[in-house]
Amino acid sequence: MFQFRIPYPVNPEYRQALFTKAHSLVSGHGTLEGTPERGIFQGRTIVGKFAGSYRALNDSAELEIEVSEKPWLVTHHMVEHEVRKLFAPASGRTV
Repeated sequence: MFQFRIPYPVNPEYRQALFTKAHSLVSGHGTLEGTPERGIFQGRTIVGKFAGSYRALNDSAELEIEVSEKPWLVTHHMVEHEVRKLFAPASGRTV
């Protein structure tokens, strides 16, 4: 298990847009249950299963992601890098 934090917009509309984007990406491989503020995810890829949770930190422009399961071939760095790419457009916005 490992955790990391990424920039996350405070604006509810931007959060909802990112949540919708993440939901559509995960739905092809598994499930994402929750709200833009907190939830859980799980799924399977050709290299193995993944699972975890996320939560927006109160009054902070950060999202904390906890990965509880990942394919052993995939490093922690690779997981974090891919998540950061997904959220990168949001970091350039005024929140």
